[in-house]
Amino acid sequence: MEWISTAGNVLLYVPFILFLFVYALTYKSQKRKALGIAADVTAFLLFFSVPASIELLFDFEVQPFILMAALLFAIFLLIREWKTQKELEVIKFLRKVWRICFLALSAIYAVTWLAGLIFLAVQSFR
Repeated sequence: MEWISTAGNVLLYVPFILFLFVYALTYKSQKRKALGIAADVTAFLLFFSVPASIELLFDFEVQPFILMAALLFAIFLLIREWKTQKELEVIKFLRKVWRICFLALSAIYAVTWLAGLIFLAVQSFR
């Protein structure tokens, strides 16, 4: 049972292993959709991974801020879509919000770990 906990921790702090795994699994059967499916699955994990990484590296809790930002972004995008579209397609809208959240969280994750590496390198040379 300890290996399940270890695998969960590895996926929590390195979510792109899951991205690559899902992409490799779905590529044979869903060539064109494999990237989207992998992004959708990984986006869910990134909502937990980004706050955990920030808390681990900088001892600062940001989970409520990230969830609030995602919710406010979805509301803003919904209002914009509602004003520009005649009829709102809910599934397309939710997919768009989810994929934008994936891109934003991936960028935040990369910047967090890059900043963490720089922070640790500076601390080790003191």
